Amino acid sequence: MSEFSDRVLALSRFRAGLEEIAVSSVRADVPLVQDSASPAPEPDWVFLLVCATALTAEMNEVAQDAVLRVAQGCLRSRQSTDEQRAAAVLLLERVGNQPAIALARDRDESILTSIEANSSALVLDAFGRRAELKVRLPNGAVIDANPFQKAFWELASANDWVSVSAPTSAGKSYIIREWMLAELRGATPVRLVYIAPTRALVEEVSEVFRSKLDDSVGVHTLPWDPEILGFERQVFVLTQERLHLLHQRLPQFKASVIFVDEAQKIADGTRGILLTQVLDEALRRDPTIRLVFASPLSANPGVLLDPTSSQERKAALVGETVTVNQNLVFVNQVPRKPRHYALSLVYEGEEREVGEIELPLAPDGVGQKVPLIAAAIGGVSTGNLVFANGPAEAEKFARTIFNALGEGPAMKSDAIQELVDFSKGVVHERFQLAEFAKRGVAFHYGDMPLVLKAKVEELFKRGEIRFLVCTSTLLEGVNLPCRNLFLRAPRKGPRKHMPMPDFWNLAGRAGRWGTEFQGNVFCVDTSDAKAWPEKPGRRERSSIVPAAAATLSNVANVIEYIDRGAREADRATSPELESAFNWLVGRFLSDGNLIGMHGVALNAEDTDRIAEALGRVAPSLRIRSALVKKHAGISPTSMQRLLDAVLANGHPEELALVPPTSDDAFDEYKIALDYVAEYLGGPFEPERRRLSLSRLIVHWMRGVPLSVIIDNRARWQRDQGKEVSYPSLIRQVMADVEEIARFEAPRYLSCYADVVAQAAGELGRQINVDAVDIEMMLEFGVPRLTDMSFISIGLSRATTRAIAELLLDPALSPADCTAWIENVDVEQLELPAFAAREIMAHRQLLSERRGRAR
Repeated sequence: MSEFSDRVLALSRFRAGLEEIAVSSVRADVPLVQDSASPAPEPDWVFLLVCATALTAEMNEVAQDAVLRVAQGCLRSRQSTDEQRAAAVLLLERVGNQPAIALARDRDESILTSIEANSSALVLDAFGRRAELKVRLPNGAVIDANPFQKAFWELASANDWVSVSAPTSAGKSYIIREWMLAELRGATPVRLVYIAPTRALVEEVSEVFRSKLDDSVGVHTLPWDPEILGFERQVFVLTQERLHLLHQRLPQFKASVIFVDEAQKIADGTRGILLTQVLDEALRRDPTIRLVFASPLSANPGVLLDPTSSQERKAALVGETVTVNQNLVFVNQVPRKPRHYALSLVYEGEEREVGEIELPLAPDGVGQKVPLIAAAIGGVSTGNLVFANGPAEAEKFARTIFNALGEGPAMKSDAIQELVDFSKGVVHERFQLAEFAKRGVAFHYGDMPLVLKAKVEELFKRGEIRFLVCTSTLLEGVNLPCRNLFLRAPRKGPRKHMPMPDFWNLAGRAGRWGTEFQGNVFCVDTSDAKAWPEKPGRRERSSIVPAAAATLSNVANVIEYIDRGAREADRATSPELESAFNWLVGRFLSDGNLIGMHGVALNAEDTDRIAEALGRVAPSLRIRSALVKKHAGISPTSMQRLLDAVLANGHPEELALVPPTSDDAFDEYKIALDYVAEYLGGPFEPERRRLSLSRLIVHWMRGVPLSVIIDNRARWQRDQGKEVSYPSLIRQVMADVEEIARFEAPRYLSCYADVVAQAAGELGRQINVDAVDIEMMLEFGVPRLTDMSFISIGLSRATTRAIAELLLDPALSPADCTAWIENVDVEQLELPAFAAREIMAHRQLLSERRGRAR
């Protein structure tokens, strides 16, 4: 921060004015109890606007926030003059905040007239600033950018490796996607990879690319897509797991550019190690590849620009552009008044009284506080996001809000009815979402089907869902801004209090850029030290510590683990050690050394010590090196123990996985899980659970609808003499599908299948069963290539299975499936309503892509 901006921000009169604006803005958003707070005097807008004008050239976050707060405060004031509001808009011009300008004009058309009537130098300067911030695309089009977006574009154009960090609402995703779109629209063949942290974000981002590009550009989300190399210009939107699979399936695959979204996730355990590992593999295939990283509120984005690489053109950027103001508000019960809660704004680290709210009834325990406060403050407004610690709490919060809203008229929109029908069709008739949605209330957590979560997100953004209760999956990069965020005692995981960096990442969702001038974060019960061991105050950036570097930096620990036998992860061994060991062994077996591993800054002595330890264990490994590299995260010595056990059995052909349609599939997969649990590890204990999981896995691969799996589980529970609670039963089945069937089972069973195949080869035995692509079938819950092709072009599993009986050919390509969608007469098919609507929507998207190509 410059000395000049320090002096302006230190002016007591200016600071007091900023504080009054902040307090007034919260009071305007909250239905306070009458006379619970004294009215604030109207700010001196002339003085504040002059000070803010002096700060517009300052690119630090504090100055940017002050400029925006003055501008939005003046625009929201009922007493500011037309000329003052026009000046506020010109402030927004100076900082490149075009969405906020559009919002101001939408709310007050007279502002444009006021600006045109003002011929001061400030107007000319502001328009000149807009010209400076424009980004010109190769096709001649122009983007109105903010300072961060302009700086990113310049860095990405001049460097091969770029790592940027900026607040959540700074427009990172938008400008990076525009940059990627510009690359894809060029004449040069290009292969871009967009690494997203979750499957949900994969779907969201791929839909954006499909909606912007014509059909001459391939948009791929699956490593099984048979047309994956059929385009000169391609974009792959993948998780790190899918990119790893793609590398293993296509040894010749090379990317031109890799963009890593939510790059701070490189610090997250085994998935962080895998992310480093796939980047290492990409660089091994092409050292000239271009890398772009983006992370929110990171203090050290440059740590991702591997200093040991030979790449010279690198740049890091810590962006401090502020596009929306955020108010941090503490909410605590008024002593002796259980229905009254006092609000205090945290400004510059200090609390300032705002006023009181009154709840319709006193909360019956802490579990009702957050939803009742959210209902009281949110009222009939849209954009209310409520944080819950887990799926069960999310559904309970949603029910409390649903009840608090009362018996008013149900939401009468086609979109809401579609969501109701879809939730019943995709999950179950008794899924609570269908009931709550009728009053504009929904919930959102990781185990729900992706297509259903996407529909909930869409309706929340459109304002048809007014209250959305979510869990920490919102931290995984889903683009879901809100007006108000409510939370109490937030956790990340079952027991761990949410670290402050994650809290601020979550809080960054408050403030819908271009829809609101500000966002509010309501923290409930901050006076309770158990709920808030660390109360949030000033927003701070955090440092990224890549998981691979952190794990391998403890060289003595790594060597001890290797010498102890490098067993599968258990209570005594971290999964990070097992993942790192797999990567090390794969590198060592293929190269004979550990030189040049991406993202790991080990000195020569430590590298040699680890290599010596690997040299001691390598002679005992007969597992093929290709299998070690293919099955990332699993200990090669565990694979070897499994190989020895299968060879000792003597009949590997009898242990091979069978197609899920086989009559003996339940028993065969139970046997496979027994071997996996004993030799490879994984969450398949205790033994009695494996029979249930084998049935789940087989039913899922057969394409059995989720509702049928749920009913089967309910029937089994009743046969055991147990009571059935559908909300908890549905949550448990969805969790098993997501965590076991779609994640852990494909990881371990694919390794098991490859080890059995190696054993059969060594014994000269023939495996006489149809080829089973276990990873594909479990990832998508479908048994045929035809089904996978429909999913690869954008249909949901539920719709794909609804039309499965209409298509007997088991091996249709994506092109065949596209042709079927374009030509089928949907009205002649007896399909569920949600499936018919999805097919028609996809047909419209295909038509639009073809139109852009013309």
